[in-house]
Amino acid sequence: MVPKVLGPSWALTAHPAPLPAVIRVICDDYDLDFNSFYAWTGLWNSFFLALYAFLNLSLVMSLFRRSTEEIIALFISITFLLDAVKGMVKIFWKYYYGHHYYTKRTSSLVSLLGISTSLNTSLHTTLNTSFLASPTELAMTGSPSGTHSGRATAVLSLLIMLGTLWLGYTLYQFKKSPYLHQCVRETLSDCALPIAVLTFSLISSYGFQEIEMSKFRYNPSENLFEMAKMHSLSLRAISSTMGLGFLLSLLFFIEQNLVAALVNAPENRLVKGTAYHWDLLLLAIINTGLSLFGLPWIHAAYPHSPLHVRALALVEERVENGHIYETIVNVKETRLTSLGASVLVGLSLLLLPFPLQWIPKPVLYGLFLYIALTSLDGNQLFSRVALLLKEQTSYPPTHYIRRVPQRKIHYFTGLQVLQLLLLCAFGMSSLPYMKMIFPLIMIAMIPIRYNLLPRIIEAKYLDAMDAEHRP
Repeated sequence: MVPKVLGPSWALTAHPAPLPAVIRVICDDYDLDFNSFYAWTGLWNSFFLALYAFLNLSLVMSLFRRSTEEIIALFISITFLLDAVKGMVKIFWKYYYGHHYYTKRTSSLVSLLGISTSLNTSLHTTLNTSFLASPTELAMTGSPSGTHSGRATAVLSLLIMLGTLWLGYTLYQFKKSPYLHQCVRETLSDCALPIAVLTFSLISSYGFQEIEMSKFRYNPSENLFEMAKMHSLSLRAISSTMGLGFLLSLLFFIEQNLVAALVNAPENRLVKGTAYHWDLLLLAIINTGLSLFGLPWIHAAYPHSPLHVRALALVEERVENGHIYETIVNVKETRLTSLGASVLVGLSLLLLPFPLQWIPKPVLYGLFLYIALTSLDGNQLFSRVALLLKEQTSYPPTHYIRRVPQRKIHYFTGLQVLQLLLLCAFGMSSLPYMKMIFPLIMIAMIPIRYNLLPRIIEAKYLDAMDAEHRP
């Protein structure tokens, strides 16, 4: 959410988060109704978020320094990257190496997958609680023709994913090109992602119709707006949802305010005032309704909200000591773009099952890679990791390069990487119950920054590297 006049800017994206996977595992282990358990967890989450808003607990986020925020932001970027890689590996494992599902051609339902393991997942993905496999896909039995077709599917999927990434990022950088008019360049740059998705969806669906692609299939027999049966759970089960709802609220609270802090960074030069606590309250109200109908929860998403600000910004390039810097001059602060995006997300339900089901999954993986790549812009941690591969004479003249010894910079970078690995160990763990304490690990980074790091690096150097980036 963009908490200034820009916001709220919510995005239903494939943003990984652990607790929905835990909910699925708990329901399977204890034979509980998933929709009811999910609804109660969401209601408790909304209750705690509203409580945080009334108590003005967003002020606690001042304890998160810039370095901590960028660790979490880089973790999110890594999850996007890994999701794309894992998805493509599954496609190759299934099609290229011939590990297909064997079932009767008359069977349309392959398996019930339930809700995705992503918290801030796309509405399209989450509502498709089951994949309907086409007869062509199910009929492959390892014959020469089937093997050839499967390998063609795998290779084409890889090309579609990389093509989506290439076109999206090329158009994203097109504003730096000397070609066409400035307004055209900025429009192509701002609309790079939808252009890339639509282009390669058309190429895949109509240019290679003879090649079977891995696509999302919508099950029209299920009602999208069926209210959960709240009374089906026992008091003991409802009590357990309160614990999960509390952990979920911590995750929402941290990421919501984290994205707000990144959006409101001084270099973005936003003018209108903030409303952190009202944003939390609005989030609680909206997620209450979504929980009752089993729809995906929403909150501020990184890097979508910062990219939204970037799309509305007037950016200038400046050169200092041979290095090119992009500086935001001003931002057209408006709620209309956010409102329009939210309305379009709602209207996308009218496109089910056609034509949304014809968007191949490799296009989605290319979208993940695009988001991961563009989110690295301006991430100071990533920039300092890159310094390890550069000569000292080629270091950019940033504020911390001028004020902090090189050895201290590398120490600080190494400690941040260790914290990042700690987040990845819990947030990407294959053990669902281990993911339950992921929000607590994020909170534990506060005492690490204030109590542990000053014992290794002098406080004055830590404050210099935690300061806002200014050339």
